[in-house]
Amino acid sequence: MLIAEAVQVLDRLFPKGMQQDYDACGFQCGRTSKDLQGIMVGLDVNEGMIQEAEQRGCNLLVTHHPLLFHPLRNLGEGTRVERLVHLLLEKGMSAYAAHTNLDAMPNGVNGVLADNWGLLNRQPLEALKVSLMQLVVYVPLAHAETLRSALFASGAGALGNYGEASFGVQGTGTFKPLEGANPYLGSLNLREVVEEIRLEVVLEPWKTQQVLEAMRRAHPYEEVPYQLISLEQSAPAYGLGMVGDLPRPMQVYELLNLIAKTLGCPLRHSHIVAHTIIMQSTISRIALCGGAGADLWSKAKAAGAQVYLTSEIKHHHFLDAGDELLLVEAGHAETEIPVIERVQAIIQPFFSTFAILQTSIQQNPAQYFSLRNENHGS
Repeated sequence: MLIAEAVQVLDRLFPKGMQQDYDACGFQCGRTSKDLQGIMVGLDVNEGMIQEAEQRGCNLLVTHHPLLFHPLRNLGEGTRVERLVHLLLEKGMSAYAAHTNLDAMPNGVNGVLADNWGLLNRQPLEALKVSLMQLVVYVPLAHAETLRSALFASGAGALGNYGEASFGVQGTGTFKPLEGANPYLGSLNLREVVEEIRLEVVLEPWKTQQVLEAMRRAHPYEEVPYQLISLEQSAPAYGLGMVGDLPRPMQVYELLNLIAKTLGCPLRHSHIVAHTIIMQSTISRIALCGGAGADLWSKAKAAGAQVYLTSEIKHHHFLDAGDELLLVEAGHAETEIPVIERVQAIIQPFFSTFAILQTSIQQNPAQYFSLRNENHGS
């Protein structure tokens, strides 16, 4: 397999159509014409990860944070990013990023956090502003079920908490094969009349290519008659942040200790603002956004959350939240590192002859130190 082929697989697993407009997801740098040797996943491309990948035989790095987030006006050696690009190219490696598209996936950054705490009745805090597509395709009656199953397998037919949704109506189709045609049914220059089904399914726009490819493979006609229609209906399962209900109500400190233990950030290192009214109550509904999601606090409040967990909360966010929402800042890397294992699990089934490795290099650039009072030994 070439790296270019691996990138095509990754683009389907982490569709760039879900990224925010400011982002730079997908292939970052490297020679895609090289043979793929192995894949290593991590949070950020850094020198240690590149060295480890070389030692373990990997030449494609898949990270959550893009190495090339801001455009490079030149490629010297003056910045960390420039030096890392040079090092990647010198080692014959390539880099790929799944960033805000991974944030928006239900099983991505926020889905992993929600899984850790067993959240129920989940929904995004801010749904993606995209319109669903409707595929209308005409198929002979005898092939309708084969085509329908192929469309479902390619990702079409999802509506919220329902899958394999479609509509079909039977009718009569006509066509005349002209010179040069190789018809599945009928003869050249004679009109053919066929009992057909008009089959309709919805799909997210980033699945269009794979669904159309599946349609063409499963359809018996040489020229497939179909339409793609943009709908006003949105894709409610995809978006930034997540809100849900705890499996059982919890005391505030019990929840905070659970968060700290799960994310590996001692409670003393978390920045927590609390008001008496909240601290004396139990928590049943929480919202979260891995990484920098402080600006979504008002959506967490509107969604009925009592606690909002994210990182990079500013002073004015604490002030604006008042005594109606408990803000918990757990750290940027702490809230995103858990997704690395999920990325590894998502990728592995599609690369059965390659081991998808997770970097062992420290992924959190912020380290905490306890100050010891030498006089008192405390």
